[in-house]
Amino acid sequence: MAYQKSFNLSEYAARVTATKERMQEFGFDLIICQDPANMCYLSGFDGWSFYTPQCLLLHLDEDMPIWFGRAQDAKSARITTDLPVENIISFSESLVHHPTQHPFDELCQLIVERGWDKLLIGVALDAHYYTARAHRHLLNGLPGATIVDNGELVNWIRLTKSEAEIGYMREAGQICTQAMKRAIDLMKPGVAQNQIIAAVYESQILGLPGKFGDYSSLLIDPGR
Repeated sequence: MAYQKSFNLSEYAARVTATKERMQEFGFDLIICQDPANMCYLSGFDGWSFYTPQCLLLHLDEDMPIWFGRAQDAKSARITTDLPVENIISFSESLVHHPTQHPFDELCQLIVERGWDKLLIGVALDAHYYTARAHRHLLNGLPGATIVDNGELVNWIRLTKSEAEIGYMREAGQICTQAMKRAIDLMKPGVAQNQIIAAVYESQILGLPGKFGDYSSLLIDPGR
């Protein structure tokens, strides 16, 4: 079964345009996004790979972002995004858990090769999975760049929802309402708690007719 993308290419193009406008407002030439939700928001990338270094590069002069990550996760980038092949770049497998080197060493090489190593670069210092070690290697590898916190630039862009996003939010609200109603209807003396939770999970996962649900998780993906 073919992978069904959550949004069409025009949706992502609008998000990239809005992000570039905010970048210009704050003077950023390049931003590096490592938050999984922001990576998904700007490209559609969906992969359970946040445990290893990965990011999106968005430059003012580039039409589409550049995905950078582990080679085995590049397959997910090709499946879940509409990024051109040349915008999906993998780092060397030998850098995974290397004691002294880091995948961002090769990210710095990429930035230098593109001639972007003297720019004002924004990073999300408070983002999950943007580690102190990754930041240190970025600073060491790009001594001529000015690297500063971007103030959660992409997160603020995400506050404005498109009609397509609102549609998904309404569906999610209906699924939540259905699950809660199922729980309320079952909560009676003598009914075991695990039976109620099982029914709630079933309702969440079945979703609505033609609209599948999912299990509850702390890893929320607002970009989808």
